[in-house]
Amino acid sequence: MQVSVDCIPCIIRQVINSSREAGVDPDEQYRILTTLLPLISRVDPLKSPAENASVILFEAYRMIGNNDPFKKVKESSNRLALSMRPFLDRVIGHSEDPLLTAIKVAVAGNIIDVAASPDHDVRATLEEELNRTPERLDYRAFLDLLKKGGPVVVIGDNSGEICFDFLLLAQLRKFTKELFYVVKSGPILNDATLEDAQEAGIDLLATVVTTGNNYLGIVPDLSSEEFIRVFREAHLVIAKGQANYETLEGTPFAGEKTFFLLLAKCPVIANHLGVKCGSSVLAQNRVRDYQ
Repeated sequence: MQVSVDCIPCIIRQVINSSREAGVDPDEQYRILTTLLPLISRVDPLKSPAENASVILFEAYRMIGNNDPFKKVKESSNRLALSMRPFLDRVIGHSEDPLLTAIKVAVAGNIIDVAASPDHDVRATLEEELNRTPERLDYRAFLDLLKKGGPVVVIGDNSGEICFDFLLLAQLRKFTKELFYVVKSGPILNDATLEDAQEAGIDLLATVVTTGNNYLGIVPDLSSEEFIRVFREAHLVIAKGQANYETLEGTPFAGEKTFFLLLAKCPVIANHLGVKCGSSVLAQNRVRDYQ
């Protein structure tokens, strides 16, 4: 998915939010933003919003002098999600289709996103998701691949959300013991890292793999050999969140074994998916020709 002019305000907001979370005073925030505007104006139209935003955020963090401005936000998100997990585990266990319910819980966790929805209400989103069907739900194709067995890879998105992914992994283990969970190698926004995976207990259910970089989404050319190997050997891939959609959708690398699990929180993503803004989706990747 290529960057759109509508993505520019979002990138600017990410820079502003990052500097505020780092405790930068208003005058310095203004200086940082105005210094970065020429770089923002030169976004690569052939690259994804996530890849373009990453380059700008790396420079913003350098200027701020803090490579993890959302550290406290991530810790708070994990605490909130972990406090809700026992109740959600019971909801899943008593549901008619525990796997589908776990998918709904996991997609509701996608609201924990300082980039697209900083003023999220996790509890309200959970209640809404549990009582509706995703607008796009490629569940039959998903189940067909899952039931064939073999390695399953879940590409995580944000902190907090990762604690709900634990419940999805528990359901996936009924179909395969070859489970892998992917996190970033370093911090960017509130994306999940190895530290978050350990706090959420992900390593109790799956082998945790890092991308080899801290770009938003997945950039294969910059990814570790381990990640590439695990991804290629997977029979099924669940890629969570908008950034993973932006970088993987339509690509032969992702293939038809990849399913995107996310809330379409911005009009650009929603239009691209053909759903209403705010809708949840489990969408199978459709490989297309980029030439």
